[in-house]
Amino acid sequence: MSDITASAEQQEKSHHISLEEFCGDIRRMESQGQDGISLFNEVISKGLAPDLIAEDEVQHSRRLERITTEITRRFRQEDMRVVLVAGPSCSGKTTTSRFLNHMLRDNGIQPCVVSLDNYFLNLDQRPLDPNGGIDYESFYGLDVKQLGRDVASLLAGDQVSMPTYDYVKGERTYRGNTLKLESNSLLFLEGLHALNPLLVPNIDEEKKFRLFVTAQATIYYGEKVGLEEHDNRLLRRIYRDYNSRGASALQTLQWWPGVLRGENLWILPFASHADAWFNTSMVFEFSAIKSRVTQLLREVPESEPTEYKIAQRLMAILDRIAPLTQNDFAAIVPKRRFLLSNEGK
Repeated sequence: MSDITASAEQQEKSHHISLEEFCGDIRRMESQGQDGISLFNEVISKGLAPDLIAEDEVQHSRRLERITTEITRRFRQEDMRVVLVAGPSCSGKTTTSRFLNHMLRDNGIQPCVVSLDNYFLNLDQRPLDPNGGIDYESFYGLDVKQLGRDVASLLAGDQVSMPTYDYVKGERTYRGNTLKLESNSLLFLEGLHALNPLLVPNIDEEKKFRLFVTAQATIYYGEKVGLEEHDNRLLRRIYRDYNSRGASALQTLQWWPGVLRGENLWILPFASHADAWFNTSMVFEFSAIKSRVTQLLREVPESEPTEYKIAQRLMAILDRIAPLTQNDFAAIVPKRRFLLSNEGK
């Protein structure tokens, strides 16, 4: 090997290690309460965003692989039959399920995903919230009895007609979709309320694997900026609601208190039941959505003081972080485009 080739390989190795160390440094700084934005912006300014994205993807995949390994072990050794994937709004449940499904197929397991959203009751059958409006967050907005019958039939090996929830009409419909589990099939139940013990109480506990999906910001922004616990998901939801539902940032901010109220009642109390937790936050995601979300937040009017104040705070957070260029954003693994996904609740 020539000295030139050896030198080039050494530089490449050193470059890779520096990126890996960066990801570790960001997480260490966060755990110690230090502001990691300057370090992140330095990497972006040097044109290293694609490398950073690739490294963060690797770290993410490694954590998912550990969960996949445990699911595979329990499926093969303990006859575990159902994976329950839950988490609050815009935590990344659907995207996480897709990644796990891909990895499980590589292990010879055939995942069959059932979205709990398709078991919502028709709007005129939903419970009401304290203000007399439809409670979109309540566990009792699900047709738990029908879900229980369908799950029991699926686990017995029967072919089942599967519902689809029509959000336009606000009702559950049947469009000829069917599902049947085979000997190598693993049933996934994915949705807000998947960890609620009342969801499928007739399934033996040892046959369930519970995964709680969260989205805690990877970078600590400092106390002065005031990044709050739910802001990562709120920023995702503003972006998603506009792209998939045509909703303004003002509308999303007006819905948000009800979303959080529902989470505290129906989702978070069962997080401790999980066999595993997975944080879907990516170190680069605020940079990826910064430009568009900032535009949406600027449209929140001062005439709505509560939402306006939140919008100003969120813009201050985004203002501190360097945006990704279009070329940088193209480096994100296509399957990871949770920022552009039409995830449900």
